[in-house]
Amino acid sequence: MFKSYLVTSWRNLKRNPLFSIISVVGLAIGMAACFLILEYVNFELSYDRFNTNVSDLYRVTNDRYQNGKLVQHGTITYSGVGKALQDDFPEVINHTRVEPYGQSIVSYRDKKVGDQYVSAVDNAFLSMFTLPFLAGDPRTALKEINNIVITRDCADKIFGDQKGNYSDLIGKTLLIQKDSLPYKITGIMENFPENSHFQSDILLSYGSLYAGPHPFKQADYDFTDADFWHYIQLKHGTDYKSLEAKLEAFSDRHFQGNKVSGSVEKFHLQPIADAHLHSDFEYEVGKVGSATVIWGLMIIALFIIVIAWVNYVNLSTARSVERAKEVGIRKVNGAMRSELIRHSWWKAWLSTWQLSH
Repeated sequence: MFKSYLVTSWRNLKRNPLFSIISVVGLAIGMAACFLILEYVNFELSYDRFNTNVSDLYRVTNDRYQNGKLVQHGTITYSGVGKALQDDFPEVINHTRVEPYGQSIVSYRDKKVGDQYVSAVDNAFLSMFTLPFLAGDPRTALKEINNIVITRDCADKIFGDQKGNYSDLIGKTLLIQKDSLPYKITGIMENFPENSHFQSDILLSYGSLYAGPHPFKQADYDFTDADFWHYIQLKHGTDYKSLEAKLEAFSDRHFQGNKVSGSVEKFHLQPIADAHLHSDFEYEVGKVGSATVIWGLMIIALFIIVIAWVNYVNLSTARSVERAKEVGIRKVNGAMRSELIRHSWWKAWLSTWQLSH
């Protein structure tokens, strides 16, 4: 039976080449457009889901009010917030602060490499996020001041002659911008995935901000200077909405209304899996997308494939008179209704395959 389907389908294609090309091209283009759209949608929906702990990771966002007016709806807040959350709530099992340095020039001996994005992070960052190490120990890499972890691409740009020998780079020192104090390489990690909302080429030990030769004291534990991103990790299974409901009291306790920072602070938690597509915040960490656009594209993809199939069926129906004889002969020879239906679907897929090859 299968051989019969194949032979008759092939004969029909050869007998009516123009009709076959018109019907199959429409179907093929519709399928290709649908698959390309869905591939893009799938990528956008995959942001940050490479992290093993993705269901337990949240970022802290901050609404700031002055005289009852919202003056900031952002992702940055005070350096003391993350630690205070972990101290106050047993649901919070880890936290990390992030201070962006921005794009910097990195020097090794006489070689300079520009446009390297540097971020200062707590050592906990390396355990909270899934970042495979090529050399070094992620458990201790950023515990000491003036330690840095660099990505594979960054290492290859600076130490091109030692590409692949990443263990040999541990202990070497780099200069960042015009700093006279060198930073010691304690780890080489894989590049941040493209579907990570957070991107950086170099991670600097956070303690370097407030314990170095030019200390930024507000970076340690402060509730007046807001220039820091915060991520927290909750106990697995914790309802983050329940914790979020406690943050009003947390704000009253640490900010005493507006006495400490001069503003009324309201905090919220956002799952990092939502950070890319569900952001209307100021001071965003990286590039953001739109959930509305993504769902709109999914609807468009569905319409395209439906229209393509309807068009193909309509064209096939136009040939129903020609095919009536073939169907009648098959019925006389004992073909069941289900077999005739399967044959019609088989011809559609065979036509598509024939065009693509």
